[in-house]
Amino acid sequence: MVESILPVILGLSILLQLLSAVAAVCLSARTGFYKPWILIAAAVSLMAVRRIISFIDIVQGGEIPVSALGAESTALLISALMLSGILLFAPALRMIQRRNELELEAKDMMVRETHHHVKNDLQLLQSIVTLQKSFPNTDINSSFLNDLETRIHSISLLHEQLYQTDSCAGSIKRYLQSLADSIAEAHNHKQIELKLDLHDYPVSTKNLLYCGLLTNEALTNCFKHAFDGNSKDPHIVVQTHAENDQLLLTIADNGCGMTDAAIYDSAEHSYGMSLIQSLGENSGWSIVIDGSSGTSISAHLPLEKVPERL
Repeated sequence: MVESILPVILGLSILLQLLSAVAAVCLSARTGFYKPWILIAAAVSLMAVRRIISFIDIVQGGEIPVSALGAESTALLISALMLSGILLFAPALRMIQRRNELELEAKDMMVRETHHHVKNDLQLLQSIVTLQKSFPNTDINSSFLNDLETRIHSISLLHEQLYQTDSCAGSIKRYLQSLADSIAEAHNHKQIELKLDLHDYPVSTKNLLYCGLLTNEALTNCFKHAFDGNSKDPHIVVQTHAENDQLLLTIADNGCGMTDAAIYDSAEHSYGMSLIQSLGENSGWSIVIDGSSGTSISAHLPLEKVPERL
């Protein structure tokens, strides 16, 4: 009796354990949690190997101890429960994932609405500045108001993009392109060519804002001061490139350039240049200004780390 039942029990136990290992591997691919499920699959596979060794010993030995029937029956029950648990985990996981997705969607909607309200407030502030510019008896320097308006607009553009996107992360390519185009249009220098070589990289929202402020000040300075009436083929280049784990943002022109003394003197007397240099004091940032051949402002800043899948 034992001789006929035990091989069947061992065979079923081996089959259930192999199915459990396959199910664990499938779950690793579906959930993206590779390491834990692969470890479970490896452990179950080793259990199946142990059953296979026992099965071979029984076939080769010919003698089956009666005491093995109880132990192998228990192992069969464990294998059945293990496979059932793994299979039942799939719908439970889908329910947990769906609940997390709904929570993330709700949080994302709240963040986007916040950006929308901030954008509206900034646009209101920008309208007030525009109204102040047009007021005939204003005592405030119109150049100051123009610069203030573009700075507000650079921040407003970022919040507008963050509101429109489906995630809380913005596109540095789309943001800087919109910002550069709006600054060029505001200065109406059609004879100055604006060249954009922009690529998308993972950048935090805070660093996106700093990139916008830097680009606004640098481009404004280029359009105002880089060229005179004798400049040949005047152009400005805005570039983004990745260097290891950092982003390199460069704004350069082929204008008259600046001496080192002029750079530091302007930093003391110009709010825009002072703001550019102060951005280099942020964590992970460094800014180099070179005025030897035209003026080039290069900023290195940290890229966001993309989380690895488990």
